[in-house]
Amino acid sequence: MTDEDPREGRIRLGRRREKATESLDAIEMAEDAMEATEETMGPPDPAVLLVEEQRRLIKAQVSNERMGFVLRVMTALVGVAFVAGLALMVWTAANSRAVVVDPFDSPYGLTRRGHTGQVIARSVADVVTTIGADARNSTENRAVALNWTRDVAVVVPSTGVSIGEIDKLLRGWFGKETHIGGAVTVSVDGEVSLTIRADGVRGRTFTGPETEMPRLITEAAEYIYGRFEPQLFASYLLETRRYEDAERFIPDAYAAHPGSRGELAYNWALLLTSIGRPAEAVEKLRLALQSLPDDQDVWDMLITTLFDVEGEEAAARAGRQFAAKLGADGRPRESAPYLLLLQDWTRTVEVAEADIAATGGEGVLGGQEVSLADAEGRRHDFAGALRHLAAAPPDEPVTIATRRMIEVYRALAAKDRAGAVAAAEALDALWTTDADVAFTFYEAPCFLGLAEGLSGRYAEAEAAFGRGDRYVACAAFRADVLEAQGLRAEADRQYGVAIRLAPSLPFAYQRRGLALLARGDSARALTRFRDAAARGPRWADPLKGWGDALAAQGRWADAATKYAEAEAFAPRWGELHLAHAVALERLGRRREAEAQREKAAG
Repeated sequence: MTDEDPREGRIRLGRRREKATESLDAIEMAEDAMEATEETMGPPDPAVLLVEEQRRLIKAQVSNERMGFVLRVMTALVGVAFVAGLALMVWTAANSRAVVVDPFDSPYGLTRRGHTGQVIARSVADVVTTIGADARNSTENRAVALNWTRDVAVVVPSTGVSIGEIDKLLRGWFGKETHIGGAVTVSVDGEVSLTIRADGVRGRTFTGPETEMPRLITEAAEYIYGRFEPQLFASYLLETRRYEDAERFIPDAYAAHPGSRGELAYNWALLLTSIGRPAEAVEKLRLALQSLPDDQDVWDMLITTLFDVEGEEAAARAGRQFAAKLGADGRPRESAPYLLLLQDWTRTVEVAEADIAATGGEGVLGGQEVSLADAEGRRHDFAGALRHLAAAPPDEPVTIATRRMIEVYRALAAKDRAGAVAAAEALDALWTTDADVAFTFYEAPCFLGLAEGLSGRYAEAEAAFGRGDRYVACAAFRADVLEAQGLRAEADRQYGVAIRLAPSLPFAYQRRGLALLARGDSARALTRFRDAAARGPRWADPLKGWGDALAAQGRWADAATKYAEAEAFAPRWGELHLAHAVALERLGRRREAEAQREKAAG
């Protein structure tokens, strides 16, 4: 306690209070001061009570303002969410291309026996879903919905309208959906007539006994689907190998649907190749390109079909036309069949690996592991080829054939003639009995002829070559067999035949170069290897042959350069690494030479 007059304390507190009224923090400071001097003061001053009340009021006002701000923000967010949800519903409706099946009208007698309007609609939807699932181009498949499954019963507040009703209204205004519906009637003699119709499609009636109701529904659903989605229906017919139905459907659909002619012409070509009329397929593919000038699938098929109809040079010409079309990235367009003609096994490996990573690599003839394994075998990585093949279905004929093909490559590289014949004959047994194997390994008879001829079985070799006379590989391998017999003049003429079959492709030049190098004519061999490398710049074999020709001339530095170029396209080719090691050793680069030997051993 002090001797200070209480009134003087209150006066000082009043002065503090006048300054503290500027903010709530100042009021709190005044309150703290009051508490500190509470024991020295007398009864509470009314002014103090006023300050306390003012503090409570200010706090309440701040709290109310904060709550009001939160409520305004929440209201705004709810409004934004509603607008965003509505916008999403509008966008979904505008972009929907679904097939919506409405309940059919069905008479009471059929309904009692289970053929209700919803049951018939569900059966139609099942057929439509099956067609879409079996069509080749799955990216174009359309979702299928039953009309009553969209009846979402959540009601929008203050409107009495359900979300399902809003969704249907928006789809009706903005959507591009196709609605299927119809009716079923029964005649006095018990015959059922099922009438089906869709948006923009003339209805058709299918008649039969009630016991054949599933057939009537299937025929009706296929009819209506083929009219509003002709290209997918054509694909479905081809995928299910209904070639006679496709022959009837596709020409009429092509005439009736100008907007789908590109896709229909492509399917028409697929049909014609499937029934053994590839020359006509080329014509349809060129029609398809008029509407789809940059379509990868059409170009790939054109190159493949031209190969079958007109030969490798015609196919290569089409491949160059497609490569001249730049893609979105400014790079030349790529065709897998054209890569094979160029012997670009490195890019083939890259494409196959990318496809496996992106899609699982499933194709018409199976997984990309087959393509990957064969390409690695062509790059002389036989162990790597078999590792890749281990991921393919082991019992599939194409998988077994690929294994035999790799064994042929390895045996020929090792000059194991007996092993080459055994593997080639095993491959040929599959080739003659399985269409997919024959398509994938069209050059298999050529390799069989080479293995037989190098083993001295010339009659068998000629018979094999005769099955692939128009292939460059068969023509060049026939020359190799003549060369092995010492018939150089005949071999020279035959190499000329092979080169003339496809003068823009590298294969025949490469084989001619090997023959000239074996004769000791390194100068002419170098020219032929250079010709091959110009036509197949990413094929390792001509580059190695070029290096071998330079090494034969003692030009070790140039040889080492060519070997290094070849390694980029055959990184696990043991024979290449050993040749490179020799060149480096001659140049005194022993450490680098040893590294090449380690690669060869690995």
